[in-house]
Amino acid sequence: MNDLSREEIEKIIYYAAKLEPLSGKGSKLDICKGEILITAFFEPSTRTVTSFETAMHTLGGDAQRFNQETSSMKKGETKKDTVKTLEQYCDILAIRDIEPRSVEKYASSVTVPVINAGDGVNEHPTQTLYDMYTIRKHFGRLTNLKIAIIGGLKYYRPSNSLIIGLNKFEGNKIFGICPAGMELANQFRNDSYQEIVMNMSQLNMVLEKIKPDVVYVTRLKKEYMLPTEDPKNYFYTINKSTMDVLPKNSILLHALPRTTELSTDVDSDPRVVMFKQIRHSLQVRMAILALFLGHKDELERL
Repeated sequence: MNDLSREEIEKIIYYAAKLEPLSGKGSKLDICKGEILITAFFEPSTRTVTSFETAMHTLGGDAQRFNQETSSMKKGETKKDTVKTLEQYCDILAIRDIEPRSVEKYASSVTVPVINAGDGVNEHPTQTLYDMYTIRKHFGRLTNLKIAIIGGLKYYRPSNSLIIGLNKFEGNKIFGICPAGMELANQFRNDSYQEIVMNMSQLNMVLEKIKPDVVYVTRLKKEYMLPTEDPKNYFYTINKSTMDVLPKNSILLHALPRTTELSTDVDSDPRVVMFKQIRHSLQVRMAILALFLGHKDELERL
């Protein structure tokens, strides 16, 4: 997210809003006609990989998914050589890898644009851009908001990017609420961030005091946790009793997948907008792909 200025974030959101009415199921534009996206995911994904591919198809381009399990990586080929090979067949790459800052390394080795689709415990910038789009759509602004980010902050890349992104807009107060041992990494802290390390059984009381506009729920990233970190020690759940203490105009976001941290009994609450949030990933990723491929003029003409 540090690669984007506030103005660039606002521009992506602006184009995503223009694309939203044109991104319905069955819609097809011709902005990226003849261009190919390859999604190279060295780590599992449902929403990110599918939304990128759907976004490219909706823009009129083509999308191909790299399959690690049937690739020459099974013969010992390196990820770097794999990425340089894929470059030969596409106009743009979206890459996910488990190693922090790995996507940056791949990008420096190829000539086509590369989008970071998640790099380990580091960042997930396109997730944050559609989180911010969702917040902006609800409140009409990205300034002077109170945001509570809850859970396993130590390993959660979407919240890392969100804290950076929201810090570019004035007046925001970000509260990181986590159990001891799951604190945010130092490199993602900034002036807008305040951390509350606590017994998670007191979560409702803390949220009632903060009165957040946005509640961002995170799951425990068990796939990154150390053997000495027992998930049972960091357990928490958002349920109806939590929703009862939140402001009436607040919203609850979750990047998904969810496990035990968000009860299904809150799904009918209109403040729980995670599936609308995911829908917005399509419009935002359409805007990003079109801009990366040099189609700003076409977006302006929409």
